[in-house]
Amino acid sequence: MNKKIFITLSIIALTGNLFFTNCQAEMTKKDKKLNSYIIAAKTSIQDKQYTNAIEYYNKAISLNSKMSDLYVQRGSAKYLKGDYKGAVADYTKALEIEPNKENVYYNRGIAKSYLKAYDEVISDYTKELEINDKNKNAYLNRGTAEVLLNKYDEAISDFTKLIEIDNNNEQGYYNRGLAKRNKGDYDGAIEDYTKVLEINPDNTEARNNRGAAKYYLKDYQGAIEDYTKVINAGKNLKKTYHNRGLAYLMLKKYENSIEDFTKAIKYNPQNDLAYYDRGIAFEFTGNTKAALEDYSEAIKINPKNADYYSNRGALLSKTNKDLKQAQNDLDIAIKLDPDDTDKYLTRAIIYCKQELYLAAIDDLNILLKIDQTNIHAKELRSYAIKSMMSIQQ
Repeated sequence: MNKKIFITLSIIALTGNLFFTNCQAEMTKKDKKLNSYIIAAKTSIQDKQYTNAIEYYNKAISLNSKMSDLYVQRGSAKYLKGDYKGAVADYTKALEIEPNKENVYYNRGIAKSYLKAYDEVISDYTKELEINDKNKNAYLNRGTAEVLLNKYDEAISDFTKLIEIDNNNEQGYYNRGLAKRNKGDYDGAIEDYTKVLEINPDNTEARNNRGAAKYYLKDYQGAIEDYTKVINAGKNLKKTYHNRGLAYLMLKKYENSIEDFTKAIKYNPQNDLAYYDRGIAFEFTGNTKAALEDYSEAIKINPKNADYYSNRGALLSKTNKDLKQAQNDLDIAIKLDPDDTDKYLTRAIIYCKQELYLAAIDDLNILLKIDQTNIHAKELRSYAIKSMMSIQQ
């Protein structure tokens, strides 16, 4: 399911007094030189010549190392060049000179976000908000960093504060919806995504995510309606066809789900999960051959997924096609996922079909250590014990 999140990553242009306002006649030679470097640096930034801009700011700083704006602007040039560590260092220097300078903590927080130092990002936005508690972007970005740290309650609080300042802030509602969804509050997520769509009916990401929230609430028809609108808009076709296919699968509309999974595969031939889910749909329709082919293709693309082997092995066992291959599939599945009781039960069934009752009993004992109340395991173990004793007599 799509989990795109909005974050404001544009550096705020500062309004510090970088340029001298006194007339040229009153400026010293040093002042004129400093001013020329600043003008050249600004022109270089406008022309996206960030290395040149940095060099001009270096020269300007050599003439006046106490002007905080020079460090801020050089930091922004470094940020635009992709030198985030250098940007952080310059913003830090500016704050040493002028600790309460507005927007510098904000800019440093953005640079740190690219370094994935999210705890420090939150600290910087918090400091920025102490200086200006109406900074909408600071609430947005701090909330986003909190989402990335799985601090959903704090994130929801920040997005709510943003919305209180700006009741029509699309990004605020969108991100709050994501935080609520990640927290498991699907009704709240739907409410926020609906508000996003009231503000911007063309926001297909919000519609897709609302569909996902409806899916988790088992409103499969509602999910299909949202996914269909996204598809009709020609957006997110790789993921949305797959998502709609899952909703059709839950409604037992297998042909519809197969059609959607097929389209998802067309847009992304390496989508192993689409092959796997289409295999499940084929299995429900009784098309064993197609199901086995899809499970095999999923394994070919992603040989590390235990469920792919488990489903193929279970289907081979169910149809008695190749019990040795089925056993091999379950061996691999259990090796990849040794805590899944269903896989032990499936392999025990395969062992029983091969009259390997002792091996079946071993698997069922392992299963019952994990889940002592599993009735199917108890019944199958009793059957295996009786069958083994019958053979020994």
